[in-house]
Amino acid sequence: MGLKYLDLVAQKALKWKSSRPRDLAHSNSQAKMTGIFTYRHFSLGHISTLNGRVAVVTGGQAGIGKEITTQLLLHDIEKVIIIARSEDKYITACEEWGHRKGILLKNDTQVEFVKCDLGDIQDVKAAVEKIKQITDRIHILVCNAAISVQNEYKRSPQNIERVFATNCVGHQVLTTSLLPLLRNGVTPSNDARIVVTSSSFHFWCQRLDLDLLFSSSRVKWPALYDGIWRYGRSKLGNILFAKELSRRLLDDEDPASKQIYVNSFFPGNIVTDQWFGWDSYFGRFLGWLIRAAGSWLGQNLEDGAATALYLATSQEVREQNHRGQYFIPTGTLCEPSAISRDMKLARELWDWIDAQATEALGWDWQYQ
Repeated sequence: MGLKYLDLVAQKALKWKSSRPRDLAHSNSQAKMTGIFTYRHFSLGHISTLNGRVAVVTGGQAGIGKEITTQLLLHDIEKVIIIARSEDKYITACEEWGHRKGILLKNDTQVEFVKCDLGDIQDVKAAVEKIKQITDRIHILVCNAAISVQNEYKRSPQNIERVFATNCVGHQVLTTSLLPLLRNGVTPSNDARIVVTSSSFHFWCQRLDLDLLFSSSRVKWPALYDGIWRYGRSKLGNILFAKELSRRLLDDEDPASKQIYVNSFFPGNIVTDQWFGWDSYFGRFLGWLIRAAGSWLGQNLEDGAATALYLATSQEVREQNHRGQYFIPTGTLCEPSAISRDMKLARELWDWIDAQATEALGWDWQYQ
């Protein structure tokens, strides 16, 4: 089923690619969902100086996250804290930034690394404590790190399905714990931003059964469909998280909370190291073909980062009061799936993740 679907998507993409321009101002919503086209509303050239601002980027050492970090540095960010599992990739990225034209690192602490496995609630809380030792304020938080489509089924130390634990649970625990620092970043002239990376794959999940997150084995067949569905489920969770967090901040009594803008986005079809996961399903040759097609049909890294930078830096987000919304490349508002707009489900998911964190960290974990 999965292979036939991918083949159908590829055929349609080729037809659209040959008959229409790459950048379209108007098209139907189904075309927008695919990410095949780029709807340019924003470019990296629109970014103003970020001097004095502090950013935290999960997965900021590789793929789209690395490009997001690169653009922050190119626009004079005061400090970037990268949260990731791989310090080796971080060291390699630092070497690239040191040689990148336009980047002049101010000091040895302009970019800092905090090692963290987002799939482990205990590890996330430990990372938060390290971040608090580095800074007392945050202006931009980009929840970008993710496990992509996985053939192998694993669970987290808290027995939650691994992809969901990393992509959703870890980011909610991280963000909730960092809210005091984000409030500290708010001033009369500056707001704070939270940007959550999602995907068009969220359309694959049309039901969020929370009990299945504790399943000891895969619940969908064949394995390809299960891997795509689990990834899509986590990306659905990202959108629901952004919507519910945005609602809670608006309802909060602290005036600074109302100046924190939360939105989610789909970066586009961008070939990164995560695309090598297709090899486990199709073998190396077909995996290579999928990556080649993605490189031709999709966006580049700069396009993928641009939407995140729009949500993280553009004054338009504040002027148009974008809160809890979903965007596609580059910086274009788009309507996500019906289930991702279910606010009752968003509250249920929030409470479920909060319960897992409480069990792992104690009842007062949000106030530590």
